[in-house]
Amino acid sequence: MQGKEILHDLLETQHKAINSEFGELNKEALNWRPDAEANSIGITLWHLGRVADYVLTHRLEGRPAEEQRWFSGGWAEKTGYDPRGIGAGGMGILTGYTQEEVAVLPAISGDDLLAYHNAVYSALLEHLKALPEERLSEPVPGEGNQRPYYFWFRVILLDATRHLGEMQALKAMWVRI
Repeated sequence: MQGKEILHDLLETQHKAINSEFGELNKEALNWRPDAEANSIGITLWHLGRVADYVLTHRLEGRPAEEQRWFSGGWAEKTGYDPRGIGAGGMGILTGYTQEEVAVLPAISGDDLLAYHNAVYSALLEHLKALPEERLSEPVPGEGNQRPYYFWFRVILLDATRHLGEMQALKAMWVRI
C-alpha cells in the first residue's frame, strides 16, 4: 500500500466506525453529558464534522468559508447556526469555544449529525482519491500553503481517532446510568 491508500483506508475505517457506533443512538444518549463542562457525543460528533469540513474546504481545496458543507449542505440554515468567527482562530470548529459558546450550540438530531458527517467524509475521501500520490508531500493552496496535503489529512485522522475513543467512553458511561 502507498501512503494515499493507507490514509484512505484509515479515514474510511473511522468513518464507518462512527456510523456503526453512533448511528442508532437516541436523542437522550447523543445529548447526555457526564457533567456541566463536558461535551456530549452529539457535540463531539459535530466537532469531528466541523474539523474535517474546515480543513477540507479551507486547507485542501483553498475555498472560502461559505463553501463549507455545513453551509452548502443546508445544515447552517436548518439549525440557524453559523459557527464562523467563533472559537480558536474564528474557525467555528468547537476548539477554543467558551462554555457559553458551547451552550448555544443547537441540538442536532442524530440523523442530521450523521448526514453532515457522511457528506463531509464522502467529499474528503473523494478529494484524497483524486489526489495523485506524489502530491501528498506538496504544499496545499490557500491558507495552509506552508503545510503539505499529508499534514492536513493527518490532522483530520488524529482528531477523529482521539475523539472516537472519547465518544465510545461517553457511550459506555451512558449505558451504565
